[in-house]
Amino acid sequence: MSNPKDEIKLMILYLLRNVSFSLNHENLSNFFLDNYTSFITFQGILSELIDTKLIDEFKTKTSIFYKTTADGAEALDTFINDISDEHKKELDEYLKINKFKLKEESMINADYSDNNKGSYLIKLEINENKDETFKIEMDVPTADAAITMCENWKEKAKDIYTYIIKQIL
Repeated sequence: MSNPKDEIKLMILYLLRNVSFSLNHENLSNFFLDNYTSFITFQGILSELIDTKLIDEFKTKTSIFYKTTADGAEALDTFINDISDEHKKELDEYLKINKFKLKEESMINADYSDNNKGSYLIKLEINENKDETFKIEMDVPTADAAITMCENWKEKAKDIYTYIIKQIL
């Protein structure tokens, strides 16, 4: 491939198509920043993929998620041979090693919003296969509390979920 940026675009599409869930920005960027490109170049590539509607972007206050579109999958099918065999092998190995962790991180979501009542509404979720498995919504008094609770949810969701299920069974 003559243009490294084009190959990175295809590699992003390859990763997104080879998982059954959306990848968050941190996981996607970490792989490419550790191995292939700079932050500014990576952000530009992501913007181009979004602008051309080859990937969809979903934002919450605490995360950004990406998934491939039908057009993105079609582009990948057309140009998949432009990804070197070495890079495909690296991508496949990354997914093999990290798929469970990546899926787990995509299942746990947290967001908050100002509810115009002088407090903030937080939404803490665990989703599996695009189905809402568990959800907690509550008002908290400050934005700082909402941010802290959303951040803590990502680390403690499984333990909290397990505790609640044990208590009500």
